[in-house]
Amino acid sequence: MKNIAHKLTKSFKQKLTLMVVPHSTLPQVRLQISLSFFLFLGSLWIGFTFWAALAVFGNIDYWKTKASYEILKLKVQFFASELKKSRELVDQVREADAQLRQLLKMGNRQAIIEERSSSSGKGGPEAFERSILLKSLKKHLWEISESEIYQESSAVQKEAKSRLESFKEISEQIAYERGFFRATPRGWPAAGRLTSKFGERVSPFHGQMQFHTGVDIANDKGTPVLATGDGIVSYAGWESGYGQLIVIDHGFGYTTHYGHNSKILVREKERVKRGQNIATMGSSGSSTGNHSHYEVWHNGECLNPWNYMMGKSQKFRRIVRK
Repeated sequence: MKNIAHKLTKSFKQKLTLMVVPHSTLPQVRLQISLSFFLFLGSLWIGFTFWAALAVFGNIDYWKTKASYEILKLKVQFFASELKKSRELVDQVREADAQLRQLLKMGNRQAIIEERSSSSGKGGPEAFERSILLKSLKKHLWEISESEIYQESSAVQKEAKSRLESFKEISEQIAYERGFFRATPRGWPAAGRLTSKFGERVSPFHGQMQFHTGVDIANDKGTPVLATGDGIVSYAGWESGYGQLIVIDHGFGYTTHYGHNSKILVREKERVKRGQNIATMGSSGSSTGNHSHYEVWHNGECLNPWNYMMGKSQKFRRIVRK
């Protein structure tokens, strides 16, 4: 045992020479250390490496959690930023909606029903909106809570749904306005000269005063007679006094009558367009010569066609839907 211990001691006392040979004119560096010191340094290096490995792997869950938290912060910040952009976009849509309604002279349907005045405006941010604003100003959007995100997204969804309903109402109004314009009688039903006006006149048959329910436009036989608005032919045939008569139902309470035709070119229930040739001028029925007798009715009331022929009638003002 003593020999072995002596040999080991002698071995540990042996010197090791470490040489550093630079690839330049610098002098060589030679360092001598004992084997025992070299082993000590090696053990120290191994121990430090092992400790570092334990420190790293022992806290890997912490680093994973921290990395996940940082990623979550970025995601929340991105989501909050996009939510803010969505809210701004919805606000722009709401403003466009208000401008469209103003252009179409439309009020809010519920406000009209409840007779609310638009001049008494009220508003203000909700508590969660103020909280989000403060965090946004501090550049701490990731601090937004789950409840605040839910409230903000719910508000955006509610506003988006409201705008969709509003645009649907606006599109219906536009379709109504377009249909109303196309259906309202407008223009002359035939080329020619006005020979008899609407209202009281002397009868050309018995010389007594009578109420003339339309206007008479005279021209050559065969002159085209045109529909003055879109609609459906509700009657096409012979009628006492009118002769060959066409009645068009335009909807919106309007009907027009075209009498004394020589030939009818449309059928009952046929859909016609404004300006379409529906008959030819003649002198059928109670007539003293070739002309077109033209009448305009609205909700059972006989109106002066001249106003519609010249586009001056008050009936051209929009009729509010019930």
